[in-house]
Amino acid sequence: MNPQNVARRATNEDVFKEDDVARMKRLVEGFPGAVLVFATMKEAVDLTKEEVVRLRKLAEWGREYVSESRRTRAPVILLTGTELFTGDSLHSAWMNKGGKHKDLCSSYIQLDHLTTLADLTQQLYLGMPHYHEWRDAKWKARAARKQKQVKTQ
Repeated sequence: MNPQNVARRATNEDVFKEDDVARMKRLVEGFPGAVLVFATMKEAVDLTKEEVVRLRKLAEWGREYVSESRRTRAPVILLTGTELFTGDSLHSAWMNKGGKHKDLCSSYIQLDHLTTLADLTQQLYLGMPHYHEWRDAKWKARAARKQKQVKTQ
């Protein structure tokens, strides 16, 4: 039986449940700096809204910068059937898939760099902005809050 057909039959069920995400978060708390990888044979369009929300929340938590270790807390990578069933390189699979996949790897990128792969899969599958855009928005919001506090004092 084709694994993709098996994944398609089970599309109504969440693969990544709340307990799974909570366990992964506890794992990072015990092993700071770990890279979290969620993999499913489903295609991205088959992920439920609830799964995406759960994973996005964890990915945002993982993107936070930890100054003591001078790195992000825990990059989150999401691999779908596109990545798992590629017979060639990930770059070729994304180029062949087209659309946003192709757009993201049209310039030279290192897909073998885990934090880069995390950022790209978060953009593709969780609807998140590029890490640097996300970080800059947080910094601007923090600066605006500080400026507002100064004005009210």
